[in-house]
Amino acid sequence: MNTFYRIARVLVRIAMFFAHPVFRVSGRENIPEGPAVICCNHSNLSDPIWVILGLWPEHMPACMAKKEVMQVPLLGALLRFLGAISVDRGNADLNAVKQALKALKDGNNLLVFPEGTRVRPRKVVDAKTGAALLANRAGVPLLPVFLTRNKKFFCPLKLVIGKPFFVEKQGARITQQELQLATDHLMGEIYAMEEQ
Repeated sequence: MNTFYRIARVLVRIAMFFAHPVFRVSGRENIPEGPAVICCNHSNLSDPIWVILGLWPEHMPACMAKKEVMQVPLLGALLRFLGAISVDRGNADLNAVKQALKALKDGNNLLVFPEGTRVRPRKVVDAKTGAALLANRAGVPLLPVFLTRNKKFFCPLKLVIGKPFFVEKQGARITQQELQLATDHLMGEIYAMEEQ
């Protein structure tokens, strides 16, 4: 799997070069040594590919994908082969939570798009608190990442990797308010990097 992933990563970068020849990455020094919940803004179906290419991890991170995408015949099969975790966004998907926590506890990174849907430039949606919850339960940091929202062909892209941080809590169990504060802070960090 790792050999397949490394070869596929190089081939995909070559293919993506023709759509976006200029792809700048900054902040790689911020990538933590151990597992983390990688959180990026979301504007295009290609976002997971760019994030993985930008972080250039040694192992394929586990990715959260909405169940509708996983049901597309060929795409769903490929995503399952790559270890994607299907999420039912309309319900409390406990199975997805268990799979995500297992991936983190096994030492893998987890890629999440907290907005839960593609967000066009100049649009704003309320981010979900699931990423903060997973990071807190697994005892791993959140890693904020910003990716250029304009994906028109040949536009230069940039990926900025922010500083990781842990979700703070006061008591033994984290509250919904604390999760919301962590999520608001996370999204603020992500979009602040748009100007870098």
